[in-house]
Amino acid sequence: MDFDISSLVDLSSLSPGLLVLVIVITIWKLIWYGLALYTSLEKKHKTWFVVLFLAAFILNDAGILAIIYLAINRKKKPAKKRKK
Repeated sequence: MDFDISSLVDLSSLSPGLLVLVIVITIWKLIWYGLALYTSLEKKHKTWFVVLFLAAFILNDAGILAIIYLAINRKKKPAKKRKK
C-alpha cells in the first residue's frame, strides 16, 4: 500500500474563497500565538508557555486559547490619584 502525503494536502481542490479564508485564519492564529508566547516568556510563566506552545501546533482553535491567556494576563493600568 503506497502512501502519498500530497493526497492529504491537496490545496488545488479548495475553492479560492475557502483558500483565502484558511490563509487568513492561519495568519490570525500565528499572530495571537506569537504574542501570547512572547508575553508568557516575558512574564516567566513557564507552564503557560509550554501549554501555549503545544496548543499552537496541536489544537485548531484559531488562537482562542492565546487570546484568553492575553486577556487574563494583560497589563493593568495604575489607578490615577485624585488631586484634593
